[in-house]
Amino acid sequence: MKLKATKREIIGKKSKHIRTIGLVPASVYGPKRDSTSIQVDRKELIAIYKKVGYNKFFDLEIEGETKPAKVLIKDITIHPVTDVYMDVSFYQAAEDRKLNVEVPVIINGEAPAVKQNLGFLITQFDAITVHCLPKDLPSSIEIDISNLMEPGDSISLTSIQLPEDVEWGSGVDPSSAVVYIASFQKEEVVEEVVTAEPAEGAGGSATDVAGGTATEKAE
Repeated sequence: MKLKATKREIIGKKSKHIRTIGLVPASVYGPKRDSTSIQVDRKELIAIYKKVGYNKFFDLEIEGETKPAKVLIKDITIHPVTDVYMDVSFYQAAEDRKLNVEVPVIINGEAPAVKQNLGFLITQFDAITVHCLPKDLPSSIEIDISNLMEPGDSISLTSIQLPEDVEWGSGVDPSSAVVYIASFQKEEVVEEVVTAEPAEGAGGSATDVAGGTATEKAE
């Protein structure tokens, strides 16, 4: 997968003109390169963004550079009303340095506990951070839930086999459950308690009883 880019001279508020002709202002940066202002075709950007999201490397072919840059989409700003792509930034990773990247969690199979209506599935993470070299970055973390038999069953990160040379990010707790089966909560039936009013002429008043002491009234 590749995306073509040209160098950009227009910056700041003047970038508005770039958007009117179907381009998106962009920048590319990394540990081994200074930030470079570029622009990319909007339609091509949308097409590749749908394929790679934020966690897949692709080739960014920049005008005037002999070798494509291996990049990730780092950030995209989309207008909340018009859905216009306002700007995008690309991160060019150093091939010899490990990095932290969030990869999506994909759930496979069907949990018997859910199928038998014993409970429901709770997914704790949509994505998890891994630490690895760019060449080893997995496209996703796949989890098989076919062994979740009853409420309380779970799958923790420690039970997931990561690809070789890939480890969890430093901020990730390996003991965390990625998914688990929660039980249905029973509805409590609350019975309304009806307190009988004392009969006319009874020896005590309602206030007397509520206070904890029933007293007789003197004749």
